[in-house]
Amino acid sequence: MALSPAISVVIATYNRARYLPETIDSVLGQDFKDFELIIVDDGSVDDTRRALQPFNTRIRYFYQENRGPSAARNLGVRHARGAWISIQDSDDLCAPNHLKTLYGYAQDHPECGMVFANGAYLRGPEHNRNTILPPAKSRRLARQGVRLEDLFDKSIVRLQAALISKRCYDEVGGHDERLRISMDLDLAFRLFEGYPVAYIDEVVFYYRKHEGNSSGNQELRLSENIRVVEKLMTENPQAGAILGERRVAARLAYRYYRLAKTYWKQGRCAQAKGAINEAASLCPFSMKYRLYQLRWGLVS
Repeated sequence: MALSPAISVVIATYNRARYLPETIDSVLGQDFKDFELIIVDDGSVDDTRRALQPFNTRIRYFYQENRGPSAARNLGVRHARGAWISIQDSDDLCAPNHLKTLYGYAQDHPECGMVFANGAYLRGPEHNRNTILPPAKSRRLARQGVRLEDLFDKSIVRLQAALISKRCYDEVGGHDERLRISMDLDLAFRLFEGYPVAYIDEVVFYYRKHEGNSSGNQELRLSENIRVVEKLMTENPQAGAILGERRVAARLAYRYYRLAKTYWKQGRCAQAKGAINEAASLCPFSMKYRLYQLRWGLVS
């Protein structure tokens, strides 16, 4: 293992012993070989250590008490020796061309803070398509470049498909350790603010959908998404000017509306009413939000 590899691959894991060996095999099977593989165990209580034993000579292993994926990733990056960082989830798979494709672009564009690409679904089509980003959008992003609007309207960045400059990662402060689901979007916003971000129209990883996906926590995902957008508006006033007040209000209102419905299904009526009131205040002319206000207001 090189003392100064070109790339440090960081995998943060928590109770994913079932999937982790296949993920590691997909990294070790890369066409590109100048990398190190760092595993950060975020306090797993399953058979993670046993699952890692066959790879002991090919990985660098770090353990921490459970602090969440953002903290685990930050720990891994602090120990990274590569100038470029590849952050992988512990249940997805890298395509064999993953590092070669992204590093090839990064070598030619060292000013980039991040270059990312597309992914596909491991078990076949989802949402009536094979790839995470629809083909037409993927081609447009590669041809026309990535805009703030693209990051904002749809969460298009999957860090499993990205290569990040370690220097830039460090300069923006790494992952926000308060976030457990929306940390990729938050990091993408901060990298985009300070550095060029590029996109390549290729599939470089495979997303595994299963019952343990953290993104399945609807309440946390929505509340964190709201927090990340509000943080963007507070910390980067220029972003609000670029996006426009109406676009920002519409996205926040829709997230509050979906959060309200989540609360209502859980029987948390007061919180549902509070969230729908937020949605209606952001978009006061929306009949849908007003209708929910009225309907739920009649329920004691």
